[in-house]
Amino acid sequence: MQLINRTIVITGASSGLGEALARTLHKEGANLILVARREDRLQTLASELQADYLVYDLEQAPEVLAQTLSDRYKQIDVLVNNAGFGEFSFLEDTSIETIESMHRINVLSPVRLTKACLPLLKEGGMIVNVASQAGKLPTPKSTIYCMTKAAMLQFSNALRLELRPKGIHVMTVNPGPIATEFFVRADISRKYEKNVASIVLSKEQLAQTVVRAMRHRKREVNAPWWMELSAKGYGVMPRLIEWLGKSGFDKK
Repeated sequence: MQLINRTIVITGASSGLGEALARTLHKEGANLILVARREDRLQTLASELQADYLVYDLEQAPEVLAQTLSDRYKQIDVLVNNAGFGEFSFLEDTSIETIESMHRINVLSPVRLTKACLPLLKEGGMIVNVASQAGKLPTPKSTIYCMTKAAMLQFSNALRLELRPKGIHVMTVNPGPIATEFFVRADISRKYEKNVASIVLSKEQLAQTVVRAMRHRKREVNAPWWMELSAKGYGVMPRLIEWLGKSGFDKK
């Protein structure tokens, strides 16, 4: 899939992987529509990349955002569902408000936005859902986050089959820890970030990998490779992987 002159919508575009994807896709010549809550950062990035932007909180009705996209752009080529957050805490210590908010932002919002944008997607278009290795390889203190990312993986897998006859491809991005602001909210103590500092992914390098996968319409992007290998092993030998990974799991 050639990305030059393609109209691409990216949610959660003001920071982290979303920002890195925007910068990388800009170099590919894509026409970007950047979506995020933080107007100051979004406006600065959009101005730098000469991109359009929409300030929107995806905890609100995503259908309103889709209608705005329809009114302004009529059609789009790619929807990148990137917005999301996590919080490292044991289930018994996690507030109901956090559970509901994480479910809304990580699952309900991208599902609703995708549904509302289906009429806008051109034949040959693509939906990119940013999930996580956490959706394949569960860890302590991430119960709700793991649940939401597993839901997005299965949503993507089923939707890929539904949209295949229409020529619309669905790709998932399943990264491990990334060097972004994710940890600021996820881990207030910053303990986990320090413990995994040697293995965190570069958001710029990951963005380049994702864009290459978009060009080739890959099914999934999984990084790092050894975490994906562990996830596959978990599907076959869960007790062994849990035993081998105990020291890593406990780093949270």
